[in-house]
Amino acid sequence: MPTVVRVVLVLLLTGLAGGAALAYSDTQPKEYASSMRLGFGRQFSPELQILGGPAFGESQVDPNIRMQTEAAAVGSFDVATATAKAAPDLGYTPGAVSSRVTVGPIRDTLTVGITARASTPQKAARLASVYGQQFIAMRRARERARATEAQRVLKARLAHLPRQEVRAPQGNGLRDQINTLEVLRHIGSGIPDILEHPRVTFAAASPDTLKNVLFGVLFGLVVGIGLVALRSETRTRATAAARRASGLDRGERVPQR
Repeated sequence: MPTVVRVVLVLLLTGLAGGAALAYSDTQPKEYASSMRLGFGRQFSPELQILGGPAFGESQVDPNIRMQTEAAAVGSFDVATATAKAAPDLGYTPGAVSSRVTVGPIRDTLTVGITARASTPQKAARLASVYGQQFIAMRRARERARATEAQRVLKARLAHLPRQEVRAPQGNGLRDQINTLEVLRHIGSGIPDILEHPRVTFAAASPDTLKNVLFGVLFGLVVGIGLVALRSETRTRATAAARRASGLDRGERVPQR
């Protein structure tokens, strides 16, 4: 096969595969993505760390391990359930919310990213926003509940102090802790903090047309080269076989092994 014909065949197969990949991408439904970022401070349980002392100190934990733990909490199915309940207009069940939202820590930072995918840019941004807000609301509620319980215990201790100790350092310390917990109960710890709100992005996240076309072109190129090589090998073998057969027809002696 002439070299020019081989090149044309390879290019033709490459173009056909790339065109098929482009056509396939055009038939796929478009999905859009929107992301939100949450920043986390150093405290696991601020309502307890306010009390101070070694019993309430934070243990030393590798930051990457800690953020993996925080990301697992953000990605909890409970958050997906709360999101579906808080935004029925989105039309997603908890399972659908869970499958459309991806949560992961951003390496070497105290940040967790939330990425939501939906059929329109606006829907993706709303899903990410509601999801993040629901997680924050759940965390705030947990802080308030624990702060309230801590206040109850401290108030009971203050009430049982001897009269002469109520105005002494121990009583003053208990009142300071109770007041601090009251602030935490009303405004929260501020953890996590919203570092980036979801944005409406009109560039489709999927299908990835460029990636699909590049894969199609590469596939067509490999197949084209393979077919040309196979055809050349087949023709070479056929020619060799014909020559051997021609030699036998002329009565040539076949060497004995």
